[in-house]
Amino acid sequence: MSKDGRDPNWISPRTGHDWRDDELMLAVAWLKGLVPRNDIERRLDAAKAYLARARQLQRSGGRPSLFDKSDTIAWYILQAETFATDRTFFAPEGVMRAVPYLTRIGKELSSMLSVEGAEERAARMMTSDRAQPDGPLFELLVSLAWKRNGWKEVKFLPEKKGIARTPDLLASKPRTTWAIECKRMVTSTYAKSERAIGMKLAEPIHAMCLDRYESHIVEVIYKVELSQIPEDYLITTVDRVLTRGLSYGWDDEISKGIVRPVEWNLTRRVMARDFVYYGGSRMIELLAGRYEPDADYSMAAKWRPRPDRPEYADAVYQASVVAWDCIAAEATKRKAAHFRRLLANAEGQLPTDIPGAIHVGIESYSGNFVDYFRHMQNRSEARSFRPSTSRLRWVYANHFVPEDTTQHDETWAITETMVPYRVGKHGTNSPLPGHMLVSLEADANPWSHWSRPRE
Repeated sequence: MSKDGRDPNWISPRTGHDWRDDELMLAVAWLKGLVPRNDIERRLDAAKAYLARARQLQRSGGRPSLFDKSDTIAWYILQAETFATDRTFFAPEGVMRAVPYLTRIGKELSSMLSVEGAEERAARMMTSDRAQPDGPLFELLVSLAWKRNGWKEVKFLPEKKGIARTPDLLASKPRTTWAIECKRMVTSTYAKSERAIGMKLAEPIHAMCLDRYESHIVEVIYKVELSQIPEDYLITTVDRVLTRGLSYGWDDEISKGIVRPVEWNLTRRVMARDFVYYGGSRMIELLAGRYEPDADYSMAAKWRPRPDRPEYADAVYQASVVAWDCIAAEATKRKAAHFRRLLANAEGQLPTDIPGAIHVGIESYSGNFVDYFRHMQNRSEARSFRPSTSRLRWVYANHFVPEDTTQHDETWAITETMVPYRVGKHGTNSPLPGHMLVSLEADANPWSHWSRPRE
């Protein structure tokens, strides 16, 4: 059972799969309509073909990319459309990245259409920005939040590349106008490198377990930065623990951890009556007995694919899971370090004659401790930040954690946090207090978990 008390022993419902999500389809139809029909259908057919090839590779246990990154928005549209209608091309990792954001747009499409320039921005996302739609989607959601919160006129400003730097949006109501700049914070190079090292440290564990045809769960908390750890450290440590039987655990200057058996009783009890998406959080939850969103995972297995949907496992024969986290202070600092640089870049887009606000969109799976540390560091950075020429007054950190959910009553979920930072010392009230971008505003306090119930 996980830390929040959830019981993983449940079976997916076999009935009630004939539903449609008409609100989501409103967003899909709007975005598809911004591109010539032949063009968008060709791109969606290409996304389906790419997914089909990837599914074939999954039959042999591979973990290929499921979509062409040069047309990420087509993948998002495909996942939203299939989720809303027939689930034929359903992929959990695609649904969680696309559906929550498009659902919010669909729910308030009439307000979205009242934002001046929104269609032009969305059309650019569907064409020239097709490889990187997360930033434009974030901008659309920000404009919708200002509109929802009583700002009478909200409009996108045309870009003036090579001529002048301009904010993304202006929001006005009687006697006041604000300039708004939006920045989607991508995963830092350090965080990407750290995860790659963690995966590389885990690979020999999987190879050893397969060679011995053993199944183990390895849980590690690293005390130092992963870049300082020898490549053979984890395999050597785990092999020593298994050989000597040191209570199936260790604690040294580099890490502490345990090795324990796979929860075969739980896994086989569920899979005797259910199919499970291979490699997803649900399968890890069954094998390990719990799934903690704060951790990073690597998994390998010998398994039998479901004949008609090879991405789902019909049975698992042998498996290994490595779960890890890093509590090194330097690692935590470096993962939260580029906030101030981003502020400086965004502030340069704001004008000098009206007050300004910056929205920073952060999507991560970094865990509660890192998020808390980042919040404390960001608050300090915002308070000490001195705008060069603009009248920057407020920064809003909109933090999203989309989930490949493991709850029996959810088909997708997203946890959203909004933290406001006052820039410097001033008496200007927040122009957008207590808002959310994706979750229901009624739940904004300032944390919200939003999900779609299973039918």
